[in-house]
Amino acid sequence: AKATGGDISFYNNKTIHSFTSSGTFASTPDWSNSTPVEYVVVAGGGGGAGNYGGGGGAGGYRTGSVPFSGPFSFAVTVGAGGLGGKNSAGDNGEGVQGGPSSASFPTGAITSTGGGYGAAGGSGGNAGGPGGSGGGSAVGQPGGAVSPSGQGNAGGVGNPGSGGNADYIGGGGGGAGSAGSPGSATPYGKGGDGSQVPTTFRNPTSFIGTPGPDPAGYYLAGGGGGGAYSPAANAAGGAGGGGGGAAETPGTVNTGGGGSSTNPSPGLGGYGGSGIVLIAYPT
Repeated sequence: AKATGGDISFYNNKTIHSFTSSGTFASTPDWSNSTPVEYVVVAGGGGGAGNYGGGGGAGGYRTGSVPFSGPFSFAVTVGAGGLGGKNSAGDNGEGVQGGPSSASFPTGAITSTGGGYGAAGGSGGNAGGPGGSGGGSAVGQPGGAVSPSGQGNAGGVGNPGSGGNADYIGGGGGGAGSAGSPGSATPYGKGGDGSQVPTTFRNPTSFIGTPGPDPAGYYLAGGGGGGAYSPAANAAGGAGGGGGGAAETPGTVNTGGGGSSTNPSPGLGGYGGSGIVLIAYPT
């Protein structure tokens, strides 16, 4: 390797540094001038609501390439997932936004914004929180927006329930690849799917990401599923680590997946998955 930091692997004539926690990326004397560097920077996912509300949005997803020369030593930050909301006295049930991830390249830092929180349902329903991908909303309020733009997709809109709480489903959190689904139409509050990492990082021995629409897998930054008043109807999470399918399901660690919302009991939303930073260059 021509640099230190993270977990190092070699695939298809590339050296890959995988940061699953914060650290330092530093050159060795072997680093060549203007070496082309590819990157994926994924922030922590947002926490799901704790009161049959919106799923947490996925952490912001950024990828690209940039050349730079050594010597260098800079910080890599991996964002934590946001906490899930609580349905209890003194708490409105909203989740917490995920933490940002960044790589402070010599040519300028690349920063991804944490996923937006899922909005609480019931009578206190609100809009989903903004973030790298927006959190799902509740009671017909707007889904969370993408802020800043270009890192993901918006959260879905919660279904107010035409027949009372029994058919209420919160909106899904947005994912890097698609928006969260509304709670009022099939697939009923599913979290948005994440994005598949570039081929450079698809090392079959590194197990990055989760399965998705492409059977090859390697998806990151999926949105969390919306919560339902009926325990049997909790929404699925998006491909790329989004939590879903059951109460309190967290986003998968080191995917930036959003946490799921929940039903009224136990009333604790799933926390978001932590982020990840990938850096690659020619071996």
